[in-house]
Amino acid sequence: MLYKNDNLFPILEQHADLKKRLFNGNFGLEKENVRVDEHGNLSLTPHPAIFGLKEENPYIKTDFSESQIEMITPVSGSVDEVYTSMENLQNIVSDRIRDEYLWPSSNPPILPAEQDIPIAVYQDPNSASRLYREHLAREYGKKIQLFSGIHYNFSFSDDFLERLHTSVGGEKSLQDFKNQIYLKVAKYFMQNRWFLLYLTGASPVYLPNFLNKTPNNEASRETSDLALNNGISLRNSHAGYKNKCSLHVDYDSFDGYISSIESWINQGKIDSMRELYNPIRMKNAHTDQSLAGLAKAGVEYIEIRSLDLNPFDPNGITKETLHFIQLLLVTGLLTESTAFDQIQQEQSDQNEERIASNGLTKPDIYVNGAEVPFDQAVEKLLTEMEHVAKLTDTTDFQSIIETQRDISQHPEKTIASQITATPKSFVSFNLEKAKTYLEQSMQNAYKLIGYEDMELSTQIVLKSAVTKGLSIELLDREENFIRLEKGNQVEYIKQATKTARDSYISALIMENKVVTKQILAENNIEVPHGQHFSDIETARENFELFADKPIVIKPKSTNFGIGISIFKDGFSQENYEEALKIAFSYDSSVIIETYIPGDEYRFLVIDGKIAGILKRVPANITGDGTRTISELIDEKNLDPLRGTDHLKPLEIIQKGPEETLMLSMQGFSMSDIPEDGQIVYLRENSNISTGGDSIDVTDLIHPYYQELAIKCAKAVDANLCGVDIIVSRETIANGPYAVIELNFNPAIQIHSFPYQGENRRIGDIILDFLFKDTL
Repeated sequence: MLYKNDNLFPILEQHADLKKRLFNGNFGLEKENVRVDEHGNLSLTPHPAIFGLKEENPYIKTDFSESQIEMITPVSGSVDEVYTSMENLQNIVSDRIRDEYLWPSSNPPILPAEQDIPIAVYQDPNSASRLYREHLAREYGKKIQLFSGIHYNFSFSDDFLERLHTSVGGEKSLQDFKNQIYLKVAKYFMQNRWFLLYLTGASPVYLPNFLNKTPNNEASRETSDLALNNGISLRNSHAGYKNKCSLHVDYDSFDGYISSIESWINQGKIDSMRELYNPIRMKNAHTDQSLAGLAKAGVEYIEIRSLDLNPFDPNGITKETLHFIQLLLVTGLLTESTAFDQIQQEQSDQNEERIASNGLTKPDIYVNGAEVPFDQAVEKLLTEMEHVAKLTDTTDFQSIIETQRDISQHPEKTIASQITATPKSFVSFNLEKAKTYLEQSMQNAYKLIGYEDMELSTQIVLKSAVTKGLSIELLDREENFIRLEKGNQVEYIKQATKTARDSYISALIMENKVVTKQILAENNIEVPHGQHFSDIETARENFELFADKPIVIKPKSTNFGIGISIFKDGFSQENYEEALKIAFSYDSSVIIETYIPGDEYRFLVIDGKIAGILKRVPANITGDGTRTISELIDEKNLDPLRGTDHLKPLEIIQKGPEETLMLSMQGFSMSDIPEDGQIVYLRENSNISTGGDSIDVTDLIHPYYQELAIKCAKAVDANLCGVDIIVSRETIANGPYAVIELNFNPAIQIHSFPYQGENRRIGDIILDFLFKDTL
């Protein structure tokens, strides 16, 4: 007991600061999915190498099998944040195993023979992780280990617990107080877990020849699958993933909790604490995960292990369920404890079995030692939870409770019932879901959800960092400034491509187009000839110098193709002066140089090697004979990959002065209707950042030009830069060309998600370059 009758409601009423912090907490999710092929067979391929060593990647590991991926979110400060983290992991993993699928059911797919199920492989074949899995295979069999689920990790905020300890902790140390708090919550959870199982159980249907023992109420389906008749969760039933016998523990004291587990280990019932398959466990993340480590360090958080994967949600669990579980745990903290001795633990186990095997019949439930009707037991629990829900207005818990009450009254609304009711076979139903979720992940592959305010290039690097298991810290979100760590190595990155590998002077050289051209020319690299002007009047006075010549007018020190006008077929003085106004609006100096005919290519050079090559096509639309240019622009801009501020792989086509000028040069206006199939260009410059199309041609460009791009980067001592080259004949060596620009902050999204062609995984290449000695 925390103190006399341990009802904490009076304490909350007396301390507004406690009430304010009651729902603050730390959240984490661990999700298991087996990988399958296109037919629903267990994948027998190794754990994808891109995720690195499973011992070292904190986000993406394996569970029992090499075929069973485990995704682990970082600790989050809210339900919304942890759900988003799992959504990102789901998308990242799906993207990297796109030839396979993540099986969305807790029950396994089509399995090979027992001996062919691969146990997770580790660098050290005699590692504790490998030996433990071999022990499980011997004790329980490999097939049963392929049950998958979700673990929900939770702790109250330290601030809340410290203040609560001050109020009611008595003579206990803070850690002893925490231990007792989490035991109290765990006991309440164990007593009421039957209802959470009713709501979240999602494994009533399974394949023949999977189980070693037959459930009491096994029934055949028309689809040749098997199901629990009126059942909810095979995984949580007596035939599911259980210890060989019930292993009850002492929830009255921390010493008793430790001693009871120790006794099971000493009796040979389990190998270690992690083999205790109770629905909830006490954990500490900063120990070796042994019982001795927990006894010494104390409880840091609790881990709920009974949650089936919800196949109707791509992340395996809904945000509403996460909120409901939090409320259940907070209710356990505040509600007065009741006895939970050996007999009552056995009754709690019976509640779980009744729901798992026959939950759709709404069986009677043991409450405080007596059997009561299901609806009465539900109402008692939800009333307690409603009392707690009134203590906060930060989450609409009342609406969540009403939803669960409705499901309790209508079993057909449970996840399990919906699964059983589908006419599709077990394999086809789950495979269809898996393929749908892969498609959804592919649609989000270019972004990190919840970080859309950051540059897309930075999001890409962050996703690669998660993939490779690097520690991540956002130092300045607005500036896209991040710190990455692997082992003892630390790297700082700004805007994805600004790193310690390039000097400040190299960036300044590339930023200044005049200096860049001079250095390239000194290295016998062809560049366009031209002049630069520091005031608009002098530039205007030199109109005759450029009249009737193909020219480019652009700001001296800008990026992303901003402020550039190109005249390749003549221009009027009015056109010339308008282009000057545009260029000078972006910089105090302007360059006017010779226009070089040909196609424009962006070569991305990283660490002296070509990482990707794009052909860049200027912003354009194709006429249909009925709609105006303005309307066709609007339609093209509906592409979900087009956005603004470089937050999507392609930029929307603008309708600004540059586009209007370009149209007027061709005799068009925004209101004109082009002929069917007629291509109309809105820009002369081909920058993707001004609405252009990106076409990956990395494998098609002659090596001569690739070596030329590498030479350009070396000329300014740049390890990471974009090289823009105009090429007339890209398939032959020594053809006419001109290097028009070097870019110190090249947009990597255009190579990672081109309009056409292959994703070059530039985020991976950057990190492999920065962490070449540790990855």
